[in-house]
Amino acid sequence: MFSKKITINLDKPDDIIHLEPISDIHIGHAGFDEEHYKKRIKAICRDKNRYTFFGGDALDAITTYDKRFNPDMSLEHDIDNQRMRWQNLTQKLFDIHAEQKNEKVWGFFHGNHDYKIPQISRAYLQNTMCTPNNLTFLGSRGVLGLEIKYNKKILAQWSILFMHGSGGGKPERMMEQMKHNAYYDVFLCGHLHQKRYQPELVYDFDWESGKTWERDIHLGNTGTFCKTLVENTDGYMDRKNEIIGSQIGTLTLSFNAKEATINGHI
Repeated sequence: MFSKKITINLDKPDDIIHLEPISDIHIGHAGFDEEHYKKRIKAICRDKNRYTFFGGDALDAITTYDKRFNPDMSLEHDIDNQRMRWQNLTQKLFDIHAEQKNEKVWGFFHGNHDYKIPQISRAYLQNTMCTPNNLTFLGSRGVLGLEIKYNKKILAQWSILFMHGSGGGKPERMMEQMKHNAYYDVFLCGHLHQKRYQPELVYDFDWESGKTWERDIHLGNTGTFCKTLVENTDGYMDRKNEIIGSQIGTLTLSFNAKEATINGHI
């Protein structure tokens, strides 16, 4: 597991920090929703206090050699072409990331589409997607430590666990599994192409005082930018007779350091 500490210095003590994780873009897939992706990138770029990280499956990474290949759904078969399209669509964000001393994008996770393809390796991702854009590689699961300061004073600290996920499963089941990882303040996952936000109340025991206390944890699925159902195609979800469509976009977590609270919405 990888980890990274993020320190943000507020201009005003009551500024709110917003996190919009971008996951499951699937560039190269027929369902890639370019317009929605460009809108979210533009919104993140426009707001100084809005941040993101990439949560895996930026590329669809399905080639003609893959057993999942479907000519109806895989519009771009070349991995490098998919990567260059991602780069071009996201370049403005990377420029701002550099201007803000590499703090705008908190990291880059890989997903199940990334690591199951022979042409896609950790070295490929790091050398062609992370290093050129000054992105921290965080594997398929990692922890972000968020520290928010004002005037050199620490106002709040939170821990955020993200894992991309793999295999089948339903969002409800994933949320239930997340509850068992209450060591972190925030637990997010991708892969399911659903947007979910669910606050939970858990109990901790304080050994120093000998008392039990309550605290909030925040669970979420990060959504997608790939439509499930594409007109005049016979895709994966069609063949599985699945009726749950993708939820385009991402959730937003808002960190209020002055009040030491987190709020989420989709």
